[in-house]
Amino acid sequence: MSDARHSNQQFALLTISIIIATGLLWFFAVIHSTAFLAATIVTAIPAAYLIVRFKAERLLLQVIAFSLPFSIEAPFVSESMLRLPTEPLIAMASMVLVIHFLRDNREVKNTIRYEALWLAPLFLMFVITSVLGNMPMVSFKFSLVNMAYALTFYLLILYESKGYPGLFPRLLMIYSAGFLIVMLWSLYQFHGFDWNPIVVPGIFEPFYKDHTIFGASAALLTAFWFAMAFTQKQKSAKMFMWLLSAVFFAAVVYSTSRGAFLSLVVFFLIWAFYRLKPRIRYVVPVFLLAAVILMMNRPAIDHLISGSQTLSYEREAGLIERTASVANVSTDVSNLERLNRWHAAWMMFRDKPLTGFGPGTYQFEYIPYQSPALMNRLSVTNPYDIPEGSGGTAHSEYLLALSEMGIFGLAAWLLLFGRWIVLSIRRWHTHPRQMYMSVAVAALSTYFFHALVNNFLTTDKFAFLFWGAAAWLVANYKTDETPMSKIPTIREQDF
Repeated sequence: MSDARHSNQQFALLTISIIIATGLLWFFAVIHSTAFLAATIVTAIPAAYLIVRFKAERLLLQVIAFSLPFSIEAPFVSESMLRLPTEPLIAMASMVLVIHFLRDNREVKNTIRYEALWLAPLFLMFVITSVLGNMPMVSFKFSLVNMAYALTFYLLILYESKGYPGLFPRLLMIYSAGFLIVMLWSLYQFHGFDWNPIVVPGIFEPFYKDHTIFGASAALLTAFWFAMAFTQKQKSAKMFMWLLSAVFFAAVVYSTSRGAFLSLVVFFLIWAFYRLKPRIRYVVPVFLLAAVILMMNRPAIDHLISGSQTLSYEREAGLIERTASVANVSTDVSNLERLNRWHAAWMMFRDKPLTGFGPGTYQFEYIPYQSPALMNRLSVTNPYDIPEGSGGTAHSEYLLALSEMGIFGLAAWLLLFGRWIVLSIRRWHTHPRQMYMSVAVAALSTYFFHALVNNFLTTDKFAFLFWGAAAWLVANYKTDETPMSKIPTIREQDF
């Protein structure tokens, strides 16, 4: 049988399996959550086995990557939501990884066992805090979804990258194509509202619930393709990637997300740091000097912040003015509400510092912990009746972890972040794939910063970008046998 015919059969079989599995899962999801679980086992496991049998794992990941920008939330049971078509596909991909563990245990262990150990503390905290939390069923559902994201987008991509280091850039290019289609859709929506900037937060629906998620995704894509261009030898490939980066930067500006724009400022500083590769003995004095200068100018900074009156939602405000509005904590209700959510998360942590309230429970538990002095027209008093424009939870990935999973939950996240940063600098003068690792960690840096003011890892669209970039970083670190001169460029590998 020819390779082309075999590939066509794989594609046809996978497509039929996905259609049948997704259709049945959706049908049973409408009936009852228990029926959905049963349907997942009955349909997804055989489909996952066929995918493994015909070596179509990468094809499944490509289908997921293209579907992610178009996933929409549909009503599920108990007022919860199900993202279609991606969450059934992600469940299937997680089962693919499990089958590999059972089928070729030694090969899988040699590839991802060590990284799974680094992931284990986070999974353990998901389970423990779910059991000890205030709403165990909510927490278990929330934890299961987020662990599936990590299994699929981190461990499975890492496993499949073993013999194909260019897998994630290929997946990201596919995701980028879908993202651009959504961007065009939003422009069509925007045009329908006569380009009125007040509607920007909602024009990405139903695909992106909020303009900040769209902006954060665009920021990571901007950073990745800008940095990736420096790894290319062909001028045409460089120009193409810089063009992509410019388009996604325009998407960041278009989204009006202040956090996304500021995250790119951080990215350029990190990227310059990795490009220059300064000696640590020079870096430490520079940081100390910067800290001293900030402390000496603290009164001026405090005065600047207290005196800022720029509003993030002013109709005529440009990007710079909107970004400057982050300093307005007196009259900007968006900033006040963010401070209110942070205050509530901190008070929740102080109340239950070891175990938190349970994963996924912040939105139900934070209301009594709000500060009366910070409450405003966006503040929520009923989790089932949220004021317009008052979405999101803790507006900080770090504080959300503290409030929901306690100090050990946050430590588990920081352990992973630290692991990736250490890998990226451990051999940055000698590693043959250091340039690719720099691209990955610089792209991740956009969210390391953005996570201070928002939390998006519970959404499939952004979880793929975050976990996938981390998987690519680790895959490049582990694939250091080939000299850089013999590593194909992404253009040669993937197009």
